[in-house]
Amino acid sequence: MLRLLTTALVAVLSLALSAQPARVPRSAPTQSPDQFFGFHIGADGELARYPKIVEYLQHLAKSTSRVKFEEIGKTTMGNPYVLATISAPENLAKLDRLVEINRRLADPRGLSEAEAKRLAQEGRAFYFVYGTIHSTEVGNTQSLIEIAHRLATDDSPDIKQILDNDVVLLVPSQNPDGQYLVIDHWYKTKGTPYTRTYPDLYHKYVGHDDNRDWFMFTQKETRLALQVQNKYKPIITHDMHQMGSGGARIFVPPFDDPYDVNVHPLIAQGIMTAGQAMASALVAEGKGGVEWLSRYDLWSPARQYMVYHGQPRILSEIASVNLADPLINRDGSPMGPQEARWNFPLPYRKSEWRLRDIVDYGNTVAFAGMSYVAKYRTQWLENFYRIHADWVNRTDPPYAFVVPAAQPDPFETYEMLDILRTAEVEIHRATAPFKAGGTDYLAGSWVIKTAQPYGAFAKTMLERQKYPDLRLYPGGPPKAPYDVTGQTLWMLMGVHVDQIEKPFDAALELVKAPQAAPGLFPRDPKPLYTFGPSSNAAFIAVARLQAANVPVARFADSRTMVAGTWIVQGTADAQRILADVARTTGLQVQGQNGPLTGDVYRLKPHTRIGLWRGANVMPAGWLKWVFEQYGFNHKAIVSTDFAGDLASQYDSIVLPDGTSRNTIVNGLSPERNGKEWEWAYGVGEPGWTKLAEWVRGGGTLVAIGSAVETARQLLDLPIEAVLPEPRAGRGAGNGGEGAGAGRGGRGARGAAQAAAAPPPPDPNGVLREAFSSPASLDAVLRDRVIDPTTLFYCPGSLLQNEFNTAHPVAFGMPAAWPIFFEGDQAYRLKSGFDIQSEVVSRYPARGSILQSGWLLGEDLLRDQANVVAFHVGKGYVVTMGSQVDFRAQPRATFKLIFNAMFHGPSTRIDATQLGTR
Repeated sequence: MLRLLTTALVAVLSLALSAQPARVPRSAPTQSPDQFFGFHIGADGELARYPKIVEYLQHLAKSTSRVKFEEIGKTTMGNPYVLATISAPENLAKLDRLVEINRRLADPRGLSEAEAKRLAQEGRAFYFVYGTIHSTEVGNTQSLIEIAHRLATDDSPDIKQILDNDVVLLVPSQNPDGQYLVIDHWYKTKGTPYTRTYPDLYHKYVGHDDNRDWFMFTQKETRLALQVQNKYKPIITHDMHQMGSGGARIFVPPFDDPYDVNVHPLIAQGIMTAGQAMASALVAEGKGGVEWLSRYDLWSPARQYMVYHGQPRILSEIASVNLADPLINRDGSPMGPQEARWNFPLPYRKSEWRLRDIVDYGNTVAFAGMSYVAKYRTQWLENFYRIHADWVNRTDPPYAFVVPAAQPDPFETYEMLDILRTAEVEIHRATAPFKAGGTDYLAGSWVIKTAQPYGAFAKTMLERQKYPDLRLYPGGPPKAPYDVTGQTLWMLMGVHVDQIEKPFDAALELVKAPQAAPGLFPRDPKPLYTFGPSSNAAFIAVARLQAANVPVARFADSRTMVAGTWIVQGTADAQRILADVARTTGLQVQGQNGPLTGDVYRLKPHTRIGLWRGANVMPAGWLKWVFEQYGFNHKAIVSTDFAGDLASQYDSIVLPDGTSRNTIVNGLSPERNGKEWEWAYGVGEPGWTKLAEWVRGGGTLVAIGSAVETARQLLDLPIEAVLPEPRAGRGAGNGGEGAGAGRGGRGARGAAQAAAAPPPPDPNGVLREAFSSPASLDAVLRDRVIDPTTLFYCPGSLLQNEFNTAHPVAFGMPAAWPIFFEGDQAYRLKSGFDIQSEVVSRYPARGSILQSGWLLGEDLLRDQANVVAFHVGKGYVVTMGSQVDFRAQPRATFKLIFNAMFHGPSTRIDATQLGTR
């Protein structure tokens, strides 16, 4: 593919000049989009709805021989996730063979170079394209309607070349649920005083973060897309997005620095050449405002599963409108930057920008990409082979990662291995003891070798990230990454993993489907059962036990038991539940015959947990998903709850990151949001006061991330922030791959500096010269400016914490383990005359704090508090300065939240009192 670069721009120019559909007669049964939907696609004020789009793809499949339609599965809310496979009829007739070729090239072990070339000649290039993973970015799905129609009906030479050489895998929406929510709301509010944009998360749980799930695979839609990826093995993926409206009209690759070191050079080149083919097509058609090499980097695997599976990821980002309403500069001034640069060659000169423009730009880049891949089909397939051949023949260190058999949390060990296997990483298990890297390992330990087809995914997920220290200019402020910088999977999961640099010998067997390690449960019934506090599976058991009215307690201290050990009476329900949990999660359950001694905490039966949801707060959505996975007795708090007695409804309330005083007091405006949104209206000052009284009267409040400041304001907690306050970060905007008001509308908080800091200086125009286009400079100035006087910077990394494991909030935690930190805060305690404070975790006074990612100003964290517990009146408050639940990824620190929720309402008693209520 390297040799393609010199010919790419010339070749695509001729393709672009004939980009308009040929006027050919169509068979009567096949309707055009305008005929089928009853309006011109992209017309002001009109949006095609998802169910009708699905019907149209079915119509194309029935009325033409080029389209195969299938429903892959159901989404989170039960809607169809569909795929249209589009190609020449001859290709569709031998689709199974073409897929077989792709799969063979993707695993080239035993395949000769000559045979690979022969398969590349026989094969076809599979081009995977999808839109609206972010559901307010509606224009791309509208564009995909026209793309599907043209591919199905046009007989021009350009389309014939695509159909003959490509197999297009077209998913009209990666988040169908959001299309229902957003577009239905758009039409429902037409002609009303209410806001037309859907005011809540446009995915049931994760909102905008649905495009940050490409290595944890938590959501159904992610796994449905993986079914397409893993079955068909496309050689390129085109992810169609929209971005903010004020800058360039469209972004196409290449990406900005940095690139993950595990991205193969041929993938980087493929991204560049395909992106430039798109840019050339846009310029050739007179479509201004295209930029590249700005804004978006290629670092985080949370956005790019495909680049670790042999494929370039093509991201196109088109400037947004207000869903289907046009943007018009009433003074007649043109949209966006007007100064041309080498990577912004043709400014957009018009004063209007419409949905139809988004559709047109989307059509151009999609067909340019398909045409480019079709023209060089054989070389793309050969490079697909070479990428995987390089990985299976890899000799560079590390040789492997070893997961020791003995783990503190067998459940999360299984979860980690399942993530890797879902990504088609090969996992071996030792059938005998062995030695590697100077360490002895037991039989049953797992080995993940890097020399395998998808070793790139394994390596990027299991190694420590070392993010480069990038600056906007020499000696200047840090250049903000597009997303987080550290994602070492074993740190997130709480699993011990060793990186082994050199080859070793071991008796290994390939594990097709990892299973949870067999748990332990007594064969004979016992009067009491105990299990340790280190496994998250314990909370699955606790939730089920409480639902079955089985009393649960845990040791406060004991000479014979680890602090936090769970104690359950040996009822028939307890036996049934614990045996099942042990079997499915690896939980180790012990039977106890004799009486227990020592103090215990008896959990409040049916502990009632309230989750402060708010509108459009992504961390709340993630926590909702987590609580549902564990089966906790929880519900989302709604404003009408404050009409009654909070104590009669909740024992514990969790304030997720992004919950501010404004979220609670003001919420959504009733004037701008109808009665159906009453749940998210504010509770007013009386509600704010009632929440404080509920805590002081005996309630338990758990505050995470930025909500710590909310809790401090609510109860005058004796803590103070030690890090400079953030002033700007990666934006809270209206669209784009990483924008959105997901964290309560405050954006990312990676950059921390003095709140009153002046605007960043630009000495001698150095900052402006550091950017290749005014569009990219404007984006940084608007969304990612960091003052050069920055003292502290941590844009999503794993940082070491030390835990007081004897404290109930840290039960089950190791003495030291990394926590996730993304622009968060650390605290010091102040004198509290009537509030007792206890530090649960802190940053180490000595040694390295950064474990994976990027951190500046490490010394500001030394010996400062992260998790703090308070006794406030009769109530209990736990503040967690870092996001210990970030995107449901850091499973290692879930216990901190769970412990706090259940401990606060518990009662300390002597163990001899167990069995009484």
